[in-house]
Amino acid sequence: MVYLCADKWSDNVDFSFLEYINGLKEQQSVYSCVVDSDSSDGKRMVLSEGFYFVLVTNGTALVEDSYRKYALEKYDLLILTPSITVAFDTADTGFSMICVYIEPAYFDTLPDGQPMYNQLVRFLGSYTLPVLRLDSAGYAYLKQTLDLLLAGCPDSYCLNREGIGRHLCSFLLLQVANILHQDSEHTSVSVRRSGEVFRNFKKLLVEHYRTHHHISFYAGKLNISTTYLSRIVKRVTGRTVYFHVSEILCAEARRLLGCTDLDIKEIADRLGFSDQSAFGKFFLKKTGVSPLKFRLRKTE
Repeated sequence: MVYLCADKWSDNVDFSFLEYINGLKEQQSVYSCVVDSDSSDGKRMVLSEGFYFVLVTNGTALVEDSYRKYALEKYDLLILTPSITVAFDTADTGFSMICVYIEPAYFDTLPDGQPMYNQLVRFLGSYTLPVLRLDSAGYAYLKQTLDLLLAGCPDSYCLNREGIGRHLCSFLLLQVANILHQDSEHTSVSVRRSGEVFRNFKKLLVEHYRTHHHISFYAGKLNISTTYLSRIVKRVTGRTVYFHVSEILCAEARRLLGCTDLDIKEIADRLGFSDQSAFGKFFLKKTGVSPLKFRLRKTE
C-alpha cells in the first residue's frame, strides 16, 4: 500500500504518480493507495501510462484530460487506460479517493488476463474519459475489494501473497467489466455511435495531421458529412475539429522548434503549411510568439 497526501506533491506543479512509484524501493506491478488532498494551491497530480481505477470516497475534485475538465464526487469511478493522461486540477479540503494502478504487462500474469484486458479496452473505447456514477450498492461492493487491496496480505499468508494479489486484481477487473457492461446497456445507440466516430477521427488525426488540416479530409475518410463530424466532435469534447487539429499541430511545432535543428521553412514544410509565412501566422496565433522567438527562448 502507498499512502499519499497533499504535501507529497505540493513541491511540484505537476506531480507524476508513475514517477513517484518508480522511485520506490520495492517495485511492483500493482499499487493501491489512498489519496487525500486539499485545494493544494494549484498543484496537480498526474496519472498516466497505465491502467488506473479511481474511486472517489469523499468530497469533490476537478480532473482534466486533453479535451476538457470533469467534476468528480463521491460514488464516481474513474477508469484510465495507458493512452489517457489526466491531471487532478483542484480538490476541496475533504476530498479523498482510492487509486489502484496496474501495469499493462501484469495482465499476462492473471488468470484469464488477456480476455479481461480485451474486454476492458473494448468497453472503455465507448467513452471519452470514463467517469461512471455508481449507486450505493455498487459503490459499497467495489470498495470492499479496493479495501482488501489496500490492506495487503498479512505476514502469516506470505507464502500465498502473490497468488492472493493476482486473484484480488482479477476480481476487481471482473467487477469493473460488469459495471461497464451494465452502463453500456443504458447508453443510447446514438451516444455509442458518437463515441465510435470520435475515436476513429482521433486515429485519423494522429496519422494525417501533418498533411491534412481541414475537416473535409477527415469527414471524407469517415464517410460522413462535415456538419455531422463537427457536431459529434463538439458534443463529445466541447471543442471544434479545428481546435483538435491545431492543438496537435502546435504541439509538434513546439517539439520541432525546441528539439531539432530544422530551420523554420523545413518545419513549415514538414507540417503541411503552404509556406513559412502561413506557418508563422499560425504559430503566433496559437502561442503569442513567433517561431523564431520561441526557438530563441528555448536556447537561452
